[in-house]
Amino acid sequence: MESTESGSSNPGAASEMLDFLRRYSREQLDSRRMDERRGFQLSLIPDLANAGLLGLQIPKRYQGWELSHSDTVKVMRQAGAIDCNLVTLLAVHNTLGVPPIQHFAREDVRSAVLPELAQGRRLVTSAVSEQSMGSHVRAIASTATKQPDGSYVLNGDKQWISLGADANFINIFARLTDEHGQDAGITGFLVDASSPGFVRGPEVVTLGLKAVPQNSLSLDNLRVPAESLLSEEGSGLLVAKTAFTQGRLVLATGALGAAMRALELAQRFARRREVATGNLAENGRIQQIIAESVAAVQAVETLVEHIADLLDSGREVPEAFYFTAKILGCELMWQVVDRCLQLLGARGFVDTNVVGQFYRDYRLFRIFEGTTEAITVYLGSTILKHPQQFFSIFDDFDVDSKLADHVSRIDKLTTTTTTGGQQRHILASQIGELACWAIMSVLTADGRNRSSMYSHTASWSEQQLVDKLRVAEDSRPFVELPTVDELARHIGEFELSIGNVEQRRPGIQHDLDLLLRRG
Repeated sequence: MESTESGSSNPGAASEMLDFLRRYSREQLDSRRMDERRGFQLSLIPDLANAGLLGLQIPKRYQGWELSHSDTVKVMRQAGAIDCNLVTLLAVHNTLGVPPIQHFAREDVRSAVLPELAQGRRLVTSAVSEQSMGSHVRAIASTATKQPDGSYVLNGDKQWISLGADANFINIFARLTDEHGQDAGITGFLVDASSPGFVRGPEVVTLGLKAVPQNSLSLDNLRVPAESLLSEEGSGLLVAKTAFTQGRLVLATGALGAAMRALELAQRFARRREVATGNLAENGRIQQIIAESVAAVQAVETLVEHIADLLDSGREVPEAFYFTAKILGCELMWQVVDRCLQLLGARGFVDTNVVGQFYRDYRLFRIFEGTTEAITVYLGSTILKHPQQFFSIFDDFDVDSKLADHVSRIDKLTTTTTTGGQQRHILASQIGELACWAIMSVLTADGRNRSSMYSHTASWSEQQLVDKLRVAEDSRPFVELPTVDELARHIGEFELSIGNVEQRRPGIQHDLDLLLRRG
């Protein structure tokens, strides 16, 4: 059962949450300690719950705050400026976990579960990824078998599940076999983690984002009742897409906050730092880097706010806008963090100066919910199949003749003849990236006259589009690639240069001694 209720305006609550996050960051949060200890401080969850941050868009009748999308963006941007672990915790619970229940669970289930989630008495996440696939939902191998009494038995393994071992509720997606033994499609289920057959697996050791556990999970003949069904049988793709779609917007929003904070630190340093050429901020190349970074931040902010405004007004958001948020939002913002680390010089490499931890933590956002490369190819492939469906989204904008010409050049590229799957994938990647820059250029052009900085951002966005158009047009016909076997054979020969260096020293033994285990 899907609810169409959307967030309402509650600016007072959002303002209080922003004040809380800023104060909490100054007085209570210790990002360094969380990073070193690979875990949250004990008071974090109840403190966030008391501030309402675990029920951002849950309706008030379920004890949530029912924030608008615009207010939610402000909260997530603020959390992103503070700590990647913090914004990821809030995103997993509020964005990946809550929406499948809020929009697709039965009313009796919503009434029982959502208040628990809104008040932070329970946490929720979603489990899609598996060892042999990432966010490619159609490749799910976990199974659900319908029983004569209407219940379901789940079996399978999930991998890289944020909060997987800590959440009390998990939205599980599995391939359903109906009571007649027929494949009934991917289906979603709300699972209580205390259910027999729900097995928590180990936490993986990650490069960054160390306080948010990423666990494997096993489903061992886990029986769930009929009321655990999310939407209808076979509708799991829609349920998962709802969570992923909102998640992509939130990832861009959190990364936006991080980029703002990193630029704040970099600018502060540049204004105070004297080098051989004089003041660092007045060095033309450094000024150019900072200006491009500010333009990137302003462009992503424009996109995020535009999507939130569309959602709050009840208008449809083209799917390509969400892909643009994920692709350019996460890519550009991590590039800004990287540039700020470089600009800080040796201080950037010192891990206590904030930007270094951002560099490690936000790197995952280019991978979360679909890698940049995979979803860019996917977006481009959908445009190649139905180009006019994509290009029609520009009908809602007053596009000047120059930008319209750029868009038409992208349209012309969709007619490129390719030979073989590899060339088709390369073309799809080019089209997907160009589509994102076309959207960004059109949106930023709308605000060109608001200030000189907005004018710079619009010009910068358009220049990115033009440069990438030129590369795409110049790369036809495509350069023939070495075969997969040739590449593998060449890389295999690296062992002759570097030898076998796999480390085999035993680590710490964690398992209970054999003589002490249950028989």
